[in-house]
Amino acid sequence: MLDTNFTNWDWLIVAVYLLGTAIFGMYVNRHVHSASHYLVGGRQAGTALSIASFIGTGLGLVTLMYASMDGFSRGFAYLFVPLVALVVTMGLGASGFVISHLRELNLTTIPEYFEIRYSRKVRILAGSICVLAGVLNMGLFPKMGATFIAYATGMVDSNDSAENVVNIITSLLIVMVLAYTVLGGMVAVLVTDYLQFVILSVGLGLGLWMCYSSPGLGWTNVVRIWSESHGEAAFNPVHPDSFGWAYVIWMVCLTFAAALCWAPEVTRALTTQDVRTTQKTFFLGSPGFFSRFAVPALWGITAFAFMHQDPELSQYFGLNGEAETPGHPSHAMPLLIGKIVPTGLLGILVAGLMAAFMSTHDSYLLAWASIASQDIIAPLKRVHRLTDAESIRYTRWIVVLIGLVLLIWGIWYELPESVWTYMGVTGTIYVSGSATALIGGMYWKRASSTGAVWGMCGGMLAIAGLFLESLRQISPKFLTGYISAESVALSVYVACVILFVAGSLIYPDSEEIPDEVLP
Repeated sequence: MLDTNFTNWDWLIVAVYLLGTAIFGMYVNRHVHSASHYLVGGRQAGTALSIASFIGTGLGLVTLMYASMDGFSRGFAYLFVPLVALVVTMGLGASGFVISHLRELNLTTIPEYFEIRYSRKVRILAGSICVLAGVLNMGLFPKMGATFIAYATGMVDSNDSAENVVNIITSLLIVMVLAYTVLGGMVAVLVTDYLQFVILSVGLGLGLWMCYSSPGLGWTNVVRIWSESHGEAAFNPVHPDSFGWAYVIWMVCLTFAAALCWAPEVTRALTTQDVRTTQKTFFLGSPGFFSRFAVPALWGITAFAFMHQDPELSQYFGLNGEAETPGHPSHAMPLLIGKIVPTGLLGILVAGLMAAFMSTHDSYLLAWASIASQDIIAPLKRVHRLTDAESIRYTRWIVVLIGLVLLIWGIWYELPESVWTYMGVTGTIYVSGSATALIGGMYWKRASSTGAVWGMCGGMLAIAGLFLESLRQISPKFLTGYISAESVALSVYVACVILFVAGSLIYPDSEEIPDEVLP
């Protein structure tokens, strides 16, 4: 039942790719001689390289997994998320709102702006919350990647053997990514992202074509099955049985705030050649942001139709009426890909998706580690900048430390039904307060350091969203009826704005604002 078309020939294809990537990482390391090259690639990225890296960073294997999981569970309604990403990213690229001025300041990280605009303590606070939220957000990445590999390659004979297989793969993947990131830094990330973008573009198109050209599937059949099983809720995100208005509004806030200050993506605004390239990166990269959510969501949507038509798989996933919601959503898309893509092509596709895994992990690891070294360690040492040797050394050690945390988290933490909701909540911990302080600092002269601190601390309230499932066991009726992850997260954005404005008005800064921090 869980067997796939993956053979030894496919393993050979994957092994050749991984070996080539490792050799390239070691080669690139020979050309890394400064912190600027290691952390932001020397700010020499042109338009094509920046766009490829911009899309490649977000288009990770975890993205394919969480989007396909919600597609499998929610249907076509989930496609509103990529639509929001398209509109927000294109709007920022066209207007240059915030991102252009960030590039003009030649910053290394976003928290660095907070010291220039507010104070050193605001920078340290922003860096600390950013790293906390980032590591929590990234905590599920390795396990998601391992789950894909285990089920797409047919390494799992039964659900009983799955846990051990996934844990072993998780450990190996973390070691591989750590080695590559520590060796090459941002130079390796940028160049490899470009190569991986090409592979992924082909892989995504190939997978989508296979989904809708396989016997028994096709667009008409998939739409019919979803319509019969879920009705209007499968297509309307604001339907009472779908996401609802609160969730949709939260996604708009989250996408906008993350585009401005979520480190792995916004770093692309700091690594470009100039301001014009930054805007073109966001504008021309926006269709890629749509595709990175939409294509895997369509894989998950198709997986539902595929499993629905197979008696054994239908029972395994709870699609035969025995369960209210589908079970094992993280297994559906990998099994679909493994069963419908033929041998040989499957190896190429898996190699491309492992490239996506590498692309996201190295960018995220480097983003959080560089923020920890530049925005926590350096300010605490009361130096404007660490030396190049110190920056690289601290960053590499922090990368390893984060990797150990991910290893423990990945093995012991159980995947939630919606990984995307989990990631949205953890992201909100940082981006809600940070985006408020960033926008307010640029466009409101009365914004103060106290207001920034209050606003950022308000974002910490989102942590409550991570414990809703535990609290529901204590009071299931109350929490199910009145409190949800989206209502908690949406309330946090409102709280951050109120706290930021109140703190700024009550405790204004006495010092003059430097002219260069304002657009």
